[in-house]
Amino acid sequence: MKTRIFIGSSSEGLDVAQYVKHRLIQADFESYLWTDDIFKANNSVLETLLKEASLFDFGILVATKDDYTKKREKEFQTPRDNIIFEYGIFLGRLGTNRAFVIQEKGSELPSDMYGITVPRFEITGTFENNYGLNSEVDKIIKTIREKIQLGELGLLPSTVLAIGYFENLVSIICEALNMLPYLEVEGNQYKKFQFNIVIPKDLDADIKKRAKIYFKSKSLEELEISTTSRTYPIHIQYDEDSNDETLQLYDMPTTIGAIDKAIEMYMRKGHIGKTDQQKLLEERELRNFQTTLENLIANDAFAKNMVKIIIEE
Repeated sequence: MKTRIFIGSSSEGLDVAQYVKHRLIQADFESYLWTDDIFKANNSVLETLLKEASLFDFGILVATKDDYTKKREKEFQTPRDNIIFEYGIFLGRLGTNRAFVIQEKGSELPSDMYGITVPRFEITGTFENNYGLNSEVDKIIKTIREKIQLGELGLLPSTVLAIGYFENLVSIICEALNMLPYLEVEGNQYKKFQFNIVIPKDLDADIKKRAKIYFKSKSLEELEISTTSRTYPIHIQYDEDSNDETLQLYDMPTTIGAIDKAIEMYMRKGHIGKTDQQKLLEERELRNFQTTLENLIANDAFAKNMVKIIIEE
């Protein structure tokens, strides 16, 4: 599941936007221009923008000198007003860390943006040899790569669900296992553990049922892990005749099924089946759930050496 990026521009700035898309594809991002069949028939532009902004991980708007605007008896070169409007939509949907505007020097932006560091460029020579443009695109690519390593709060609940799952199950079990001198299973004593968390590859069916099918397909057995507060059911895989000293534990976070319900409510679903938009939202939220969980695990002394995340086959 690649990071999806929207690139908007005016018709006059399309050649710059196309080059930005080219650079982003080179950086292994899934990038789309506003001309790439984004706007569908029978839908208003505003309605499409509001939905599409939620389907992308990042938005980049190219603000070129296209219009003249008169302010207090002075004329300025400005971007098209729809570019600023679209930037505002992505800013509202994705946040200040995931919406960017790249400004052609000499174009005037709204006064609300004064004090914000905005990437700027000049149109000189070929794009490939334009140091200023390429330097700013490189900075955006670097920022995007940094941000995709972070789980962030959004309109949908993947981050909160990941935090709840970690705090209420993963962290507790890892601490309990680390405190045990050993865990006995069928007469065998285990002192080493690997906790495998299986992330569903999609949300196409009831996650609780899929978890049961997965555990059965792997011939896993259920075991109760006792902690200071309560016991937790977990599934294990072991071989009595094996010399492997590490006990393999498995769990699938069924709480992730709430993402599917949240998406249906958000999209006001009134049909059976899933649209492409719904599938894209699922991919984004599953990716964010995994990223948040990975960050929580990496910062927990007990979990970081014990937990492994795997994607359902």
